[in-house]
Amino acid sequence: MRYPEAGEGKLLAKQNATTYAHATTELLRDLLILQLGLAKVPQDKIRKIAGCGMNRVNDILKHVPKSNRKSSRDDGQ
Repeated sequence: MRYPEAGEGKLLAKQNATTYAHATTELLRDLLILQLGLAKVPQDKIRKIAGCGMNRVNDILKHVPKSNRKSSRDDGQ
């Protein structure tokens, strides 16, 4: 087991905090996509709101049952 040298511990702690903050942000973004999908918001609008790619939106919403998602017939068009 390697022990951090003097002054190195603060750098490691800062990197861990940054990593956890990034992971938390990504988790919250995934939850936002999921909630918007359940609220029947169209996927292109979810992509704009969440600020991510369509692939990510599709990957998350493929786990939501289609009965809970908006279909093309619900558009009113």
